[in-house]
Amino acid sequence: MSDAASVRREEVWKAFGGRLTRSHEGYLFILIIAYCLIVNGINSSFLSLENIFDVLKSSSIMGTMAIGVFVVVLSGGIDISFTAIATVSMFVTVKILLGFTGNVALAFAMAGVIGMLMGCINAVLVHFCRLPTLIVTLGTSSIFHGGLLALARIPYIYTVPPYLFGFSRRMAFSWTAASGATVGLSMMTVIVLAVALLTWAILRYTSIGRGVYAIGGNAEAAKRAGFNIARIQFFIYGYVGLLSGVASMEYVALVRHVHPFNLMDILLDIIAAVVLGGTSLAGGRGTVGGTLLGVLMIYLIRNSLVLMRIPSYWDSVIVGLVIVVSTGINAYGRTLGRSGRKAIDA
Repeated sequence: MSDAASVRREEVWKAFGGRLTRSHEGYLFILIIAYCLIVNGINSSFLSLENIFDVLKSSSIMGTMAIGVFVVVLSGGIDISFTAIATVSMFVTVKILLGFTGNVALAFAMAGVIGMLMGCINAVLVHFCRLPTLIVTLGTSSIFHGGLLALARIPYIYTVPPYLFGFSRRMAFSWTAASGATVGLSMMTVIVLAVALLTWAILRYTSIGRGVYAIGGNAEAAKRAGFNIARIQFFIYGYVGLLSGVASMEYVALVRHVHPFNLMDILLDIIAAVVLGGTSLAGGRGTVGGTLLGVLMIYLIRNSLVLMRIPSYWDSVIVGLVIVVSTGINAYGRTLGRSGRKAIDA
């Protein structure tokens, strides 16, 4: 019996290990585990439950935005206006809500709708004007953010509705650790997990989701196959706008003020996380899970640098290296794939 159980365990481990090491997400997961163990050897508080749940909570803003950006990159496009959309959504929503009594659900819904409308502006320019996505979003980013600074004059708000910063303390479940601190899964983490599940379901089970992959693979072939390109592009850019608006309310709940520049500073981190998660910049390949792992890796790097007392200006250097190396690995993988297919055809 013991021999049979041992053989069975070995078969399960081989199957799991083989699947893990055959995917980009598997390698990234192993890298995250190894990195955590190394940093924890330097600072034993790194893998404490308090720090782990704090990382999950704090990275939820990046995670929500990154999932939206992932959908755009998956379609073969690029969006660099999402941080400007989040900033405008954040300011307008909080400014309106300060004038009357509201609630958390209304705040998230309002910010999401504002973000979605701005995202649809990108979709109009991309689809009907046939402009490159990089140029469109570069232009609209400047328009949205510059317009906010010009019209609002002083776009800083240091008083936010109390129910928003109260939301940042809500937990799905919690307990008291030996240190006396309250540890638990934040509702902000629940939001990003729900967004990830919804996005995965859309991409896997709906025609729009299949169309996103198809456009990323070959837009002209997708059109000939009968996909409604206009509808899909409006979904893509409206969806990233929606999630940017949602993330802006997570930011307000966490930091308890409105700042017009802080969200603009995480643009590079989010793009790095999407690329690190295995999404091809050429489109057509990538997963939601890989994107979340990419976000976690980027945030762990920043968090660990603080714990190891490394100067903060190294953050940008490391994130830049991550983008270059990840893009290079993805390009090398595509080259090997094409070489393998040619060898088979020969």
